[in-house]
Amino acid sequence: MEPGKKCLIAVGVLVFIGVVLLVAAVVLVYNPEPPAPSLRQNIYGLPLSEMWAIVEGRTGVENSTAILGDFRLVTDGGGAVDRLNFEFYGDDKGLRRWYRVAASSTGRVTWEALEVDRAPLGEHPLTLFAEIERIPYRELAGESGGLIVDVDSQWGGLAYDAGYGDLYALHRGEIIPLKSVVFNTTEPWYSIDVLHAAKGGSADAPGGSAPVLVGTYCCTIFTLRDLVKAERVYYPDGRPFWPPPGPPPAGTGGFPGQGVDS
Repeated sequence: MEPGKKCLIAVGVLVFIGVVLLVAAVVLVYNPEPPAPSLRQNIYGLPLSEMWAIVEGRTGVENSTAILGDFRLVTDGGGAVDRLNFEFYGDDKGLRRWYRVAASSTGRVTWEALEVDRAPLGEHPLTLFAEIERIPYRELAGESGGLIVDVDSQWGGLAYDAGYGDLYALHRGEIIPLKSVVFNTTEPWYSIDVLHAAKGGSADAPGGSAPVLVGTYCCTIFTLRDLVKAERVYYPDGRPFWPPPGPPPAGTGGFPGQGVDS
């Protein structure tokens, strides 16, 4: 073969290799991780069920094993979600894990997970989310409009009295006033505390004051599912509470184990 042709072939091979490497580099660079899922959020139409579908699909948790820990939601005056985070436990490929999920004000959903030895008793997240979505927040919003919603898992002996803060039962999206609720059980239940949120100043901040979130207690809400676990529950007029709202059926004293204090 002539020297000129050999040189031409060599140059062609080098050009071909260079093009292949360039394409490979472009492919590698243009193959980012899938973006974190996001969803539009407002407390007046809160898509918690949709969020759970995203979390379940992305984390790989076995849906039937999921147990809700704590939940916290903060909104601004217009109902837009400023912060939302919750914790839950569940199994993934035979390993028990603790998960923490957070959603930003833009709706971007992220999470982290740690392996744990055991998980507490409790309800499936979707069971509580379906109830939290239906709370009539417009009735509870204060002048500022901002709200903080805290959901905590409880157990043992604990009494709630309307003299220290409004108490409600949640039934089909309506809140029913209660006088008192007394728990004394090893079964877990969830208290849903609603606070009015407003921004105040902090004298300790450099250069004067900086806005900080201030929560003023509004009320505590219980689902009917959890009130069944209570030892005693009363309406404001002293009658034993019986779900659905209204007087207990004739010949009963409310929930099993309930009765009017003598």
